[in-house]
Amino acid sequence: MANKASFKRARPAAPNQSVLFNWVKELVELTETFPEFRRFGTAGDAAGRQWIIKTLQGLGIENITEQTYPVTVRHYHQWQLSVGGAEIECFFMNGSQFTDANGVEGELVYIGDKVDPEQDLTGKIVLFDLKSGPAMKGAAFSHVSEYTYDPQGLLPQSTIGGTGGPAPSNFPSPYYEAARQGALGFVGIFANRPSNVDSFFADPTGMVQTKIPGLFLKDSSGKALLEQLREQPAGLRGKITLLGESEESTSGNIIVHVPGQKSEAMLVNTHHDAGWSGAVQDASGVAVVMGLAAFYSQFPSNYIQKDLYFVFNGCHYNWNYPFGANQFADMNPDIMQRLVLCFGVEHIGKRFIGVDGKMVDTGEVEPRFIWAPRNKMLFNAAVSAVENNDLHSTAITKPGAIPLYGETQSYFLGGIPCFSIMSMPEYLFFAEDTIDKVAEDQLVPVMTTVLDIMDTAMYMPKTWITHIDK
Repeated sequence: MANKASFKRARPAAPNQSVLFNWVKELVELTETFPEFRRFGTAGDAAGRQWIIKTLQGLGIENITEQTYPVTVRHYHQWQLSVGGAEIECFFMNGSQFTDANGVEGELVYIGDKVDPEQDLTGKIVLFDLKSGPAMKGAAFSHVSEYTYDPQGLLPQSTIGGTGGPAPSNFPSPYYEAARQGALGFVGIFANRPSNVDSFFADPTGMVQTKIPGLFLKDSSGKALLEQLREQPAGLRGKITLLGESEESTSGNIIVHVPGQKSEAMLVNTHHDAGWSGAVQDASGVAVVMGLAAFYSQFPSNYIQKDLYFVFNGCHYNWNYPFGANQFADMNPDIMQRLVLCFGVEHIGKRFIGVDGKMVDTGEVEPRFIWAPRNKMLFNAAVSAVENNDLHSTAITKPGAIPLYGETQSYFLGGIPCFSIMSMPEYLFFAEDTIDKVAEDQLVPVMTTVLDIMDTAMYMPKTWITHIDK
């Protein structure tokens, strides 16, 4: 885009696309050497934290702190669904109850996509259809957005969440209902999900609290099982085996502090844990926040008018969401008292959609939302930053139209002005979140969009930032 006249000071060089994407690759490659990937409290989590620290130190960044905290980790080692002596391909339901080595056995009962509150499920293994479908159709953008930047006209024909959505729309409440009604186990079928996958490992969006054993089936496996059930009207029995254990472990947050001239503070965060390879969620966010930390660490101190904190949170996949951000708040009350503005950066991905059992690259970026404070100056700064950095396929939400998600959520609910930028692709919580899904060419535009907004806020007094006039 054409350069515009500006009175802003010259900037140091920020990390380029090659550097940012290489960080994503390095973290993903490290993650894939661990059987539990970067799940919180595991060896992969610890290795990922050390990689972030080592990489930041290699950039010459000082003032790096690791703050650790205890966590309870559930390790799933073996999962199996057996029907008529034959194994059916499946995946464990994160958070569900372990069995002993003998498993739990009972009659299979198919209840469709709703739980009848009057149905007696005592001793049964429930088969349940998980609803898929786009989280949001492109036509809805105009209803939930205050501003859209879509110079290519892609959004009306697009979707948020591809063809299957990032998480089932009718889960996890039926799991709890089935348990309340006496079920021995719960099997969620990703019915009619075009990508035909079962590897769902979600944060509290779709994990469950421990009640009964649970498994997921892909669409094709579910259809075959239901056909088998129809052909045996006398009833079909199944057995769920789900072996593992809980242990006390450790996770942590990594904090980079760039001192400013004033006591007021701004914070940028993301999370480093992941259920799988975690390329989009959230190695992409980690790379951008590292890039911002590297950029501001080069500034002469008199240019930094607010204390800056760049935080890589752990335990996004734990309860008390977002757990790592909440731990940061509890462990750093002085910083929280001085915070005037927060930024969350997550999920910089390509738009892949499920088609005929495969994930297909559309050649587009996954549409992203920006949640912005109800402040005209900050809103205008965000619009300007989005346009100047050509952050296409982006919408700024109307206040209250969509709940603010991500690592800044609890800060926002606590009354701190927050920006959050993220997408919600179809593969977000599945094993398909691999390096090919990262929107490599969008890493720098996202970084510089946040950077531009921060530059504007750097010279705004707290009373201006916190003023609600929109």
